[in-house]
Amino acid sequence: MEVNWIQSGDGSPTLFSPAFGEAYHNQNGARGQAERLFVGRSGIQALKEARVLEVGFGLGLNFFAARRVLCDRGGRLFYLAYEPHPVPVSVLEAFVLACTLAEPWLVEAWEAADGYVYEDHCGVLEVRFFPFERGRVPEGWADAVFFDPFSPRANPEAWSKANLRRAFVALRPGGVLVSYAVAGWVRRALAEVGFEVEKLPGELGKKAWLRARRPGSA
Repeated sequence: MEVNWIQSGDGSPTLFSPAFGEAYHNQNGARGQAERLFVGRSGIQALKEARVLEVGFGLGLNFFAARRVLCDRGGRLFYLAYEPHPVPVSVLEAFVLACTLAEPWLVEAWEAADGYVYEDHCGVLEVRFFPFERGRVPEGWADAVFFDPFSPRANPEAWSKANLRRAFVALRPGGVLVSYAVAGWVRRALAEVGFEVEKLPGELGKKAWLRARRPGSA
């Protein structure tokens, strides 16, 4: 794998993918987007126990941002992620050394054949090394979905209506999906599978972010 590291605008590292022609995170602030969008706009920081489904684990930054918030408050995080293109362990090691949020245990057993599971007092992380459409997620399991694959332009398969429907089914009633993508067709597809969709004021160079809620209450 060709490695092209970028220092994003808030000093946190990200990686440019030649295969997809995009960076893994917001280049104006990789950590900032993880904390302000995926954690902050999902509302999981208010929960004692949070269940998060992520599409596009990447380098694990969204996970570590969520884990830090929950664990620091005495909560637990149950995190299920899909990553069909896992980075080599050497790349992950470099990221863990460079990112103050990341923890070194993530490197252990990363190259397992079909995925990774880690559990401690802060919760459970499971990463499945295959596409989201191949996985099985219990209906109504997640409090939040972090929908964070490469962009619809670069990775349209990940943004299929079938995958958006799977995310809807995986959420509990009242749960939310958050994403950086606000394209009109993405919002329309989310609405068509049942979400209540809203554009949120963006930050870090983005005019808007997206939040979509599964109707109902837990």
